[in-house]
Amino acid sequence: MNGRLGAAGAAFTYHALHHRLNELQQLSRQGRVLLVWDESHHAASHTGNMAGANQWGLGLLALERLVRFTLALSGTPWRSDGSCLPLLRYMETTRDDGPSEDDQDTATQQHQLVPDFVYSLQEAIVDRVCRYPRVHLIDNRDIQLSTFQPKEQQRATHHYASIPHLLRHPAVSYSALLRHTEPLAHVLSLGCQRLAQLRQHDPDAAGLVVASDIAHAEDLAEHLEDLGQTVCLVTSKSPNAHARLNAFRDAQTPWIVSVGMVSEGVDIPRLRVCCYLSHVRTEQYFRQVLGRIIRREDTDDADCYLYALNEPYLRRYARRITDDLPDDLASVTLSQASRGADARRDYPGHLPDDEPDASDLPAVGENDNVYANPEITANPSSPEVQLSMGGDANHSIATDPDLAFSQAFIARLVALRLPSS
Repeated sequence: MNGRLGAAGAAFTYHALHHRLNELQQLSRQGRVLLVWDESHHAASHTGNMAGANQWGLGLLALERLVRFTLALSGTPWRSDGSCLPLLRYMETTRDDGPSEDDQDTATQQHQLVPDFVYSLQEAIVDRVCRYPRVHLIDNRDIQLSTFQPKEQQRATHHYASIPHLLRHPAVSYSALLRHTEPLAHVLSLGCQRLAQLRQHDPDAAGLVVASDIAHAEDLAEHLEDLGQTVCLVTSKSPNAHARLNAFRDAQTPWIVSVGMVSEGVDIPRLRVCCYLSHVRTEQYFRQVLGRIIRREDTDDADCYLYALNEPYLRRYARRITDDLPDDLASVTLSQASRGADARRDYPGHLPDDEPDASDLPAVGENDNVYANPEITANPSSPEVQLSMGGDANHSIATDPDLAFSQAFIARLVALRLPSS
């Protein structure tokens, strides 16, 4: 893209755009330039202009003034920190917040994203561009938690009928559950069974495991190998990571395990199964991961499968997959609070509005401490917390001093209300 006859253009990463900005601005002054920026949620601008924009947003705003046309693309056009996306069109709306402390009515100014064109998941499934996503959330109806109170020198036992209810207890964290052998083994086992079925008709079909960190990824890869699976482990510390990723794309290796390298911008259409074992619980990341397995190759791969634990946020996100732009994510509040992380939406310890059905939860005792501080998590090496899943201790499998899980897991298919393919 040198401005000469026949020049077709150039592609840059957002990071490189900042370093080539002067050159690109000069070219934009000289000719009719079309600016296409993909994955637009990476850039931020709290006010739609230079004020409050991140570095990538600043580069785009500076260049957009000089280009003739702009095309912004994203499968998840929102940000978890509640900020606007630069260059996009927002409609001002007002939300009534009710009376304030001085009995004066208050209102919050919001900006609602207005897309120019939406190609929905429903349309993509009908057009055979995307597969039909089937999300299975793994849960257990018989959970027993034992805690020891040092001051009273007493051990208390609590019973729970679901993982969401268990996670309300301050002694148990979702991240801890992801690292215990029994739940992750069950999720991986279901993924392997499904992939084996798919590979009977499609020998190239593959599965993706999304881990929480590199050590976790190594453990998951080792577990898959113990199940007799061939695994490609790709992390930021892997030698020749990108070469290994490219090799996997064209190989017949059944499984790839990664942390974040296969979460966005990676196109491997033969991926059809995903085991989501990441500690990240934002809707944007969940949809990005689902996007790795949803792209169709031919007419015989109409379905894809995602397996995860029945964590409240993940269940809420699965139910909202049909919403191409959920109202609460499309709306941005331009206030001081929106300039930091949206604690209500993305804070991993806060339960979303879509809580488990009442039938899933046992009666809550006075000492269950359901609304305890979510920042308190269990120390995996502490003997003061013990957990067993399955009421009969004789049927539990001891894994370490803290946690033991039975094999009585169940899988729930989340109803997505998508059209049949």
